[in-house]
Amino acid sequence: MDDFAFYLVWLGFFASILLGWYFYLQARHKERMALIEKNADLSEVFKARENRFPWLKLGMTITGVGFGFCMVFPLREIIGIQNFGAEMEMAIFGFMMFFGGLGAVIGHFIDKPKER
Repeated sequence: MDDFAFYLVWLGFFASILLGWYFYLQARHKERMALIEKNADLSEVFKARENRFPWLKLGMTITGVGFGFCMVFPLREIIGIQNFGAEMEMAIFGFMMFFGGLGAVIGHFIDKPKER
């Protein structure tokens, strides 16, 4: 039963990512169709947007998650935890989320355009 819950969580995780991407594309399509129906000049509408993928933010987030994962093991030796129980799994998850979020915030401020 424990394996079922594990796979169910991962299935829900990937399903939420795919559904989020699907609804994003659907909303973008509806927006573009509404602009075409209004005979709006699409070059002016999309000129202000920068269509570039945030590689720096993604890289900083992934680096932060990896750093948080790596920080758990030296901390485990310092504290003296020998087994990988539920507390250790929560510590790994907590460190990964903390450092991943910290990396996302740092990436946001580095990638933010300079305002004059």
